[in-house]
Amino acid sequence: MTARNHLIAGLAAGAAVALASAAFAAGTTPAPAQPPLTFGPPIAGFCTFSFQQIMGTSKVGQAVLTRLKQLDAAWQAELQPQVTSFNTDKQAFDAQAASMDAATREARGAALQLRYANLQKLAAQRQQEMEATQNKQFGVVEAQVEPVIRQLFQAHACSVLIQREQAGIGFVNPAMDLSAGAVQGLDAKIQTLTFDREHLEPGAQPGAQ
Repeated sequence: MTARNHLIAGLAAGAAVALASAAFAAGTTPAPAQPPLTFGPPIAGFCTFSFQQIMGTSKVGQAVLTRLKQLDAAWQAELQPQVTSFNTDKQAFDAQAASMDAATREARGAALQLRYANLQKLAAQRQQEMEATQNKQFGVVEAQVEPVIRQLFQAHACSVLIQREQAGIGFVNPAMDLSAGAVQGLDAKIQTLTFDREHLEPGAQPGAQ
C-alpha cells in the first residue's frame, strides 16, 4: 500500500506572513441528509479497501491524526510571536517610511524583507517536517494493516483488490469492501502510536516513506 493523503495545508502568502491551519483540522459544513444507497449485487472476486477510512475509524489512525493536529498547532504557536512582531514592525515602517531619508528607508526595508524571507523559510521547513512526520506514521499504520488486508483478501476469495482513493471509486457494495474488517483487525493489533515532529535540516526535502 502506498496511500499518501497529504492533509497539511500550505502557507498563505502575503505581506503579513499568515500561518495556515491544518486542512484536516478545518471545519466543514455538514452535508444535507441523503437517502440510503441501494447497491447492486456484489461482483465475485472484486474487492476494495479505503486507507482513508481505515485511518479515520481505526483507533491507531485516530490517535495519529489527533497527534498530528497537536504538532501542527504547536509549530504555528511557536512562530506566532515572530509573526506578530513582524507585523507590528512592518506597520510602523509603512507609517514612517515617507518621513525617512532614503538610506534609512532602504536599510529598514531590507531588514524587514530579510525577516519576512526567514519567516517564510522557517514556516516552510515546519511544513516539510510535518509532511515527513505524517508520511512516516502513515507508513507505520500501513505496515500494520497490510497483513490484515492480505488475510481478508484470502478469506474473501478476492481476485483483485483496489484501493478506492487511488481508483477514484466513490461508492461500492459493502460486501466487496474490506475496510471495516481491516479496521477491526488493526484495532486488535495496535491502538496508538507515540511520536514527535520530525526534524529536518533547513532546505531538506521530506523523504518518501
